[in-house]
Amino acid sequence: MLLLCGALIGSGAACAQGMHDHGDGKHQTQSPSPVREVALPEGTGATQSIAIDANGLIWFTEKAGARLIVHDPEKHTFTPHPLPPSWGDMGFSNIALGRDGDIWFTVNRRAEGAENPHILGRFTPADGYFTKYALPHKSAPEELIVDANGTIWFFASNKNHLYRIDTRTFALKGYPIPTANAHPRGLSVDRKGHIWFAESNANKIGRFIPEQEAFNEYEVLTPFANPGKTSIDHHGNVWFVEVTANRIGVFHPDLNRFSEAIIPTAGSAPVALANDGKGNVWFLEYKGNKVGAFNLETAVFREYDIPAYNSLPADIALDRKRSTLWFTQSATEARGLGMLPINEALAHGNKPGAPLEKTSDAWNMANWYILLAVVLGVAMLGGWLARKSRKVARR
Repeated sequence: MLLLCGALIGSGAACAQGMHDHGDGKHQTQSPSPVREVALPEGTGATQSIAIDANGLIWFTEKAGARLIVHDPEKHTFTPHPLPPSWGDMGFSNIALGRDGDIWFTVNRRAEGAENPHILGRFTPADGYFTKYALPHKSAPEELIVDANGTIWFFASNKNHLYRIDTRTFALKGYPIPTANAHPRGLSVDRKGHIWFAESNANKIGRFIPEQEAFNEYEVLTPFANPGKTSIDHHGNVWFVEVTANRIGVFHPDLNRFSEAIIPTAGSAPVALANDGKGNVWFLEYKGNKVGAFNLETAVFREYDIPAYNSLPADIALDRKRSTLWFTQSATEARGLGMLPINEALAHGNKPGAPLEKTSDAWNMANWYILLAVVLGVAMLGGWLARKSRKVARR
């Protein structure tokens, strides 16, 4: 009886797992893809970091070059802004838009093995000037964001700290992350002004509450998932990529709960994501060479092939006014900016994809009902077989 019960429960679990579509034919990539590529001017290198300003201008950097370039999609123009020679042998690392339209950025040394500089840069579009700010504590800024108050937040490549800079006084303050060697990345800020990020080495999602100067850390469900870039949706949910686990994860702060969904393309290596405000989270597949979308309410994945072969998509930005997604392509052979009209992409097909694969609740209520029904069924079957065997024995 115990063996039979175990077999039925095992088959029930297998059936429940089978209801999740992990790219076994229920999901397919539509063709031709709605992804388009905007050709770059001759001599422009592969692209890396990207941001879109309030006017719909596309700002991006060269992966190996030393130019900040702005693209006007309506005028079809590209305008380069090279770092001044006085900055030395440096290149752009990451960019972020300031509240007043300025472009804040970090830099790296292009010389092999050289230490990244301890400076922060600003470009002012109104006058075309670059400004350099030296930082104390020998922190080497790498990733940065600017919140609604104009405060700059950044991680340093050589420190396990979260830093903030008041742009009015340019006072710098650092906060050590509770978990050592966390390798923090993926900065984002919610409507409350809380700073969210991933700890890739610690397999955690972190939150910093500025008014309390306090951290919270939350363990990601899948071990060794390698969480990366984060994005906040209009409900305040924190979405993030799981690079190694090939999943999209979401943390629900109000419920203190995680959910995950397996990306249909195996080994896709998701690297960046953004929410469109309509329930869709868009992400880039670095190895899968696709743009993906997942909807939490419908639990549907969509994937769109990038025309350029092995383009190594790197960073993503949304033009919400024009409902358009833009992304960079970091492969040396790539010679374009990626672009995807969101409405066209969503109308391109509605194939079912993988629903949320598991949550931090080990069993949801539906699973408990299924298990209870199986156990009761086994018990009834066992009772019937026992009564029948006794009747046969009496004869």
